[in-house]
Amino acid sequence: MKYKSKLYLAVLTGGVLTLACFLYGMKERKELQTLARPAMGADDREERLQVEIGEESYPFSFLLQALPYGEEEQEKILQDAVQGMERLFLKENRDCRHVMKEVCMPSAYPGTDVAIEWYLDSWDCVEPDGTIRNEFLQKEVPVKVRAVLTFGDRSMDWEQEIAVCPPSDPDPEQKLKMLEYRLMEAQQGGEAQIRLPDTLLGEAVAWYPEADDRWVWMLGLTVLAAGALLVGRRREDDSERRKRERSMQLDYSDIVSRLSLYMGAGISTRKAWERIVQGGKSGRPAYEEMATTLREMESGVSEALAYERFGRRCRLQSYLKLGTLLGQNLRKGTKNLAGLLQEESREAFEDRKALAKRMGEECESKLLFPMLMMLLTVLILIMYPAVVSFQV
Repeated sequence: MKYKSKLYLAVLTGGVLTLACFLYGMKERKELQTLARPAMGADDREERLQVEIGEESYPFSFLLQALPYGEEEQEKILQDAVQGMERLFLKENRDCRHVMKEVCMPSAYPGTDVAIEWYLDSWDCVEPDGTIRNEFLQKEVPVKVRAVLTFGDRSMDWEQEIAVCPPSDPDPEQKLKMLEYRLMEAQQGGEAQIRLPDTLLGEAVAWYPEADDRWVWMLGLTVLAAGALLVGRRREDDSERRKRERSMQLDYSDIVSRLSLYMGAGISTRKAWERIVQGGKSGRPAYEEMATTLREMESGVSEALAYERFGRRCRLQSYLKLGTLLGQNLRKGTKNLAGLLQEESREAFEDRKALAKRMGEECESKLLFPMLMMLLTVLILIMYPAVVSFQV
């Protein structure tokens, strides 16, 4: 769909919807004489109207209150709330004579607007949020509970005497709280040492120092250190391998060019190999592998096999190609071997230039962070005196 078609469709759709809303608003716009208030128990509602005074029209809003409850409705709601207070208060407890679990003391009766105020003759065993503290009790404790229910301008009282009992079948959390209370009670005196409880509700209690789990941390650190060493060794090996391969790549051009030069002058492959080994650079992996190949030939290994094994030991495609080329030349004879080596020398020289370029780019990227740090240092040296002079 083209842009203009989309634009026309959007304008048409918007115009139709606008007209429909306008017509619907005109249809509903009729003079009001009365307003229906929300039913009893419903929320108040904000009404937004338009009032016309003379020739002028003004927006007008006010709060439309719900119908109030009559005296009979208030009385019935309060009575229903009072009748349900015991069930609401006890919650999961069996009855008022056996209160061992949490009770419910809300500020309003659920589902109604009846406000509740709670009064207890003792708050030692009952928290304001309904939590029962019976871990320290040895026998039941009577508590008088009074609740004042208020709705509108009417109020009723609900009174009940409950018995907070020691836990009959305490869970582990309650048992720990009981031990905590007994220890707090044992510290009330001035003794230098306190005796730890050895029984609780008829069960034997044994105390031990906290388990020392430092060995777990030490084991974890050891495993992490071993893993880090293994990863570091692998990275070091990879770094050494890459360093060796790069050194061999750099020396390949020189080796092939010297082989091509010697063999082009009529020197045999083995004699050319010996001369390159004698004039090779010490500590360079490529020349060390060539020396190893020469020792193999001196120990009786066939020359062709020694060249091929040289290529496999070097693990680089270029050296593998060179070893195969020299080995096949000795086995089957290769026409124009000197020409092939010259071509290989030219390709190796181009590869060496490309490698040197990549190495230069890597050096530039490695120097980027030190250069940034130097720039930051220079900026600090320049800006610090200026900042200090401003403060003075």
